[in-house]
Amino acid sequence: MAPIDQAVLADAKTVMLTLLHATEMSGSKAWALETAFAYVLGRDPHTDKREAWKELQDIYQKNLTTIYPDQEDPAQSFRRVSGDAFEAFVEGYLNSNEQLKREGIRAVRLRGEDFDQLMQRLGIDDLEPKDIDMFLQGVMPDGRVELFGAVFPKASYAERIRADEYASRRLMEKGLFSVTITIDARDELGTEEHPSVKRRKINSGAFHACYSFHRGTAQGPKVRIVQCHIHGMSNPLVRDVVKTWRHFRDNKSVPTADAWPA
Repeated sequence: MAPIDQAVLADAKTVMLTLLHATEMSGSKAWALETAFAYVLGRDPHTDKREAWKELQDIYQKNLTTIYPDQEDPAQSFRRVSGDAFEAFVEGYLNSNEQLKREGIRAVRLRGEDFDQLMQRLGIDDLEPKDIDMFLQGVMPDGRVELFGAVFPKASYAERIRADEYASRRLMEKGLFSVTITIDARDELGTEEHPSVKRRKINSGAFHACYSFHRGTAQGPKVRIVQCHIHGMSNPLVRDVVKTWRHFRDNKSVPTADAWPA
């Protein structure tokens, strides 16, 4: 695993601190973190993603009180904003992928009436917008847009995977594709020989698959490593999303969790 380039990290620090200084609008802290992370990966795509994330965490926590003197706990602030930052990164990563664009696939967030209408159509009455980070949609041959999946990004799973598992299983019951994406920031997945609770949940069918951007994560039948700089069908995340969309487009269904991979 390539160590992070210190010159790139220094520039990313400048990017993050500049954005943190620039505005106090809602979400600006997550925006600064997400932009700095994307900057590192753009400049140094082979770097270890978890190391880059941890370096940015350190920069964020050491400098936050200088910019926001009233901030009492920078570590707690990072925990709050890091989830939003990673979600935004994953959304941008998926929507900038040329292979997915060619297939007409896009990651979208649903809120308000749009979310309510989808849940009503699926016959689900116990999920809220906060329970599902984003959906996957594609364009059918006749031009109609169809939702066929959901994505649950988590930089670190902590306890949140329990809530995600419930929402994921509810969606899979209704025939949707459901995956979780992580940096595995706290090495929480264990190995196939010594699985953590999180890996056991994934392996038991809580999601169709888990994709880790950290190359040090132990692979398994449902845990797959993604190298971000690979954008085509050699990328397991891109390949699986495309294959699932094509199956859904042609059959109006996705493979069941037990039948995955297709």
